[in-house]
Formats: sequence, structure tokens, C-alpha cells
Amino acid sequence: MRAGMLLRKDAVREALTEALAGCPLSREEVAAELSRLTGEAVSVHHLHSWCSEAKREWRFPLELVTAFCLVTQDFGVLAAVLDGTGQALADKETMTLAEYGRLVAEDKKRAARRRELQERLGV
Repeated sequence: MRAGMLLRKDAVREALTEALAGCPLSREEVAAELSRLTGEAVSVHHLHSWCSEAKREWRFPLELVTAFCLVTQDFGVLAAVLDGTGQALADKETMTLAEYGRLVAEDKKRAARRRELQERLGV
């Protein structure tokens, strides 16, 4: 990997901006709800600064990401952070399919083990 490939600053800023643009709540409402849920003082100024390309020294605090995603109902910030790691977010349907796949794989292993034991027993 090249140095700096995983710097996620611009991707996070873009994801924050997109989440706020798609959120039915105003930025004031988002800031108020973030403050309420986290107990941290979050202002509209913070939101503007975290989204501003001109204010590159402002970084979105990771400890607010869960509340931000729940308030905006947008998980793009988490996807932006994970991009390049080989990890990804899964929606509920994908998680259900993965659980189903695990159960099918376990069933196949158990069936193979049963056959092996039956052969040993001559059944």
C-alpha cells in the first residue's frame, strides 16, 4: 500500500455532507439531537466546520459516529471510514443471508460427520 492511501479525511467529509443533505432534519435539529444523545456539546457551527473543505483542520470525532448515523439514518460515514480495508457494512437482509449461509454450512458439516460415523459403525 502506498503511504496515505487510507487517509479518510475527504471521504468522511463528503459522507457527512451527503448525510446531512439527505436528512429530513435541519442541521440545527441534527446538532441538538447529537448533543442530547451523546452528552457532548455539538453546534451547527461544528457540523458546518466538519463539512467544510476550507476548514481542513476540523475533524469529525469518531465517538459521535454512531449517534450521527442514527440521527441522520445514513451510514455512509462508516462506509467511508471502512473503504479500502476490505470490510463493509451489511444491511439487515445481507446479515440474514449470511446467518442462513452459516447455518447451511454447519448442516453440511454435521451431515458429513454423521455419514463418517455411520460408515465407522457400519450402519
